[in-house]
Amino acid sequence: MTFIPLSDSVVFIQAESRGRYPYANSLLIQGEVSALIDTGFEPKIAEETAKNYRVDLVINSHCHEDHIACNPYFEESRVCAHRLAAPAIRNVDLLWEIYGLKGTPAEPWMNAIAEILRLQDSRVDVESADGHIFDLGDTELQVLHTPGHSSGHCCFLLPEERIVFLSDIDLTSFGPWYGALDSNVDDFIDSIEKLKRMSFEIAVTSHKGEVFRGEDTIRNRLDQYLNVIYQREEKLLNFLREERTLEEIVNQAIIHRKFPDPEEGYKHMERISIQKHLERLIAKGMVQETKKGFKATTK
Repeated sequence: MTFIPLSDSVVFIQAESRGRYPYANSLLIQGEVSALIDTGFEPKIAEETAKNYRVDLVINSHCHEDHIACNPYFEESRVCAHRLAAPAIRNVDLLWEIYGLKGTPAEPWMNAIAEILRLQDSRVDVESADGHIFDLGDTELQVLHTPGHSSGHCCFLLPEERIVFLSDIDLTSFGPWYGALDSNVDDFIDSIEKLKRMSFEIAVTSHKGEVFRGEDTIRNRLDQYLNVIYQREEKLLNFLREERTLEEIVNQAIIHRKFPDPEEGYKHMERISIQKHLERLIAKGMVQETKKGFKATTK
């Protein structure tokens, strides 16, 4: 784990493997009230952080396992999350339902990850909403509700420093992830557009070890990230020039490009992601359902 100062009071905590899943980067704001955004590091690092730093608030960006796993190590901290994320943080069985995993071949894979992360239920003391301000004494932290990745996904802005923590709008080359039942492609697009209209000097994310600096750089990276969605849709529409079944589409790996082990786990997420695209394209009149499956319209 690496600590990267972004200002006198703000530290970017780079998790194991620069935030590669199943871990995630965090942001530590040290003020009169000290706040830690996300606890997605290794358990042994959580123990050290809880012992060596005062953390008054633990703020979860959303309910996914790689962002909440180490909450219980911060026993003296108040835990905060968006009201839509709070239920699955309090009861991780709900998270498996959100992923659509119950009874599927992918469930054992996620159970194994949960064991690695020592995932367990966590209390949530404060439920937030869009625009909520955390008063940290000498600075403020603003909640930006940015759904799409999940229904309760949030980014966080330090207005005075113009620092933003983009959470799982992570600016990776993979692009946006929307492989859960509460994901929404249109919401994801709207959230990225919302961020593009704002002005930031520094941006960091949950799964990219890089610090992005400068308004133009950040906006350009958001554009590139957003365009991945449209590139996927173009590939999907090209493939749907002929009638295809859902499984034929899934096997094209349009989202994941290839399926690493365990293949069934990644296919499960691919299937949900493709269904999200199909719902969107059907609503726009660009795809129609057929007896066999799906086909692009001539519009």
